[in-house]
Amino acid sequence: MQIIIRIMEEQEGKKVIKINLLQTSMTLGSYLGAYMILAYLVTVLTIKYPALSLLALPLLLGIPVVAFFLIKRFRDSTQVPFFPFPLSWMISILTFLFATVLSCMVAYLYLRYLDHGALANGLMARMEMMMQSTQAVTSAMTDQAQVEQYNKSMELMQQTITWFCSLSASAMTKQLIQASLMWGNILSLIIGLITAKRLKLNQ
Repeated sequence: MQIIIRIMEEQEGKKVIKINLLQTSMTLGSYLGAYMILAYLVTVLTIKYPALSLLALPLLLGIPVVAFFLIKRFRDSTQVPFFPFPLSWMISILTFLFATVLSCMVAYLYLRYLDHGALANGLMARMEMMMQSTQAVTSAMTDQAQVEQYNKSMELMQQTITWFCSLSASAMTKQLIQASLMWGNILSLIIGLITAKRLKLNQ
């Protein structure tokens, strides 16, 4: 099924601009999905190479920026006189949807056939190092309430990491899908508002 949106431009006659919503979103989602795969790959590699964390965080934070520029570039390429918010929002949310499908499919294939528990083992090893460093930090603290609060935070983190590492490949992917869709819904609303282009009325 194809969803085609027609935008009428009344300047020296009628001009119809057709936008295939699904095709456009799939194309933009493929580009964004490829970028998300790169960001996830670098993030996974930080477990083995901690120095890559300097690159992983900017890549993850750059996901909404890349999505914004992809949609803005498409809007500008159509040369439409106006780009209403509903259209901008639909393209944004579908772009994140297709990007999530692509990136999470690759993530599942990696976890299922290539990882062999390396991600979970690496996370647990890093967590063990953090717990050891925590003991050194708390031993230097004099405020008992602050020590207890710090220990509770670390215990909660340890429980979360342990729970995540106990998940199967499909369950890990499900968590990634849920997080991606949640943030995609939030970011698509913001990007839709920013990239919307109002109709300029002739005075």
